Amino acid sequence: MCPTMRRALLLSGGPAVMALLGLGFPARPAAQGEPSSAGASPVDPGRFLGFAHSSAMLQERASVLAAAKDTRPEVQEFAGEMARFREKQLERLRAVAQERGLNLPGEEAFEHRVVLENLEPLDHLALNRRYAEIQVQALEQEIRGYEAAAQGMADDMRRLAAEMLPQLRPRLDAARRMRDAVRP
Repeated sequence: MCPTMRRALLLSGGPAVMALLGLGFPARPAAQGEPSSAGASPVDPGRFLGFAHSSAMLQERASVLAAAKDTRPEVQEFAGEMARFREKQLERLRAVAQERGLNLPGEEAFEHRVVLENLEPLDHLALNRRYAEIQVQALEQEIRGYEAAAQGMADDMRRLAAEMLPQLRPRLDAARRMRDAVRP
């Protein structure tokens, strides 16, 4: 894939990536009085777990990369904490998949691999900014995915969403603060 296509894919944002993954998450929140499934097809728990696992792997690997390079202190701190959190989250996702008798892929989804490949050659300021952007975008997508899981999946998926959402939302706030700190 050429760099221009990679950048376009990366910049396409949450709904496009979720559509590429076939997850059927709602593109918008349901209006008051509107059924929560409006605008969305049912989300398969196996596909959801695959998405959540791939997103967590992307963010863990990106965080390890950012923590290992010469980045600003706020990026170093965020990346180190995020790598630790993602390691634990990945263990949890694998356990849930095992309980369901599902096998999760050993690597990220193609779209997530492309994001990581585009991050790897960056240093200093470019790495700080791109890492912060990736974290904000990935956390926003992930939160939408867990919110969809909380709406209508099996009980175990709703429990997983109830466990993860309170951990993800403050990390999104921290990622936004980090992004603001490294902006031009």
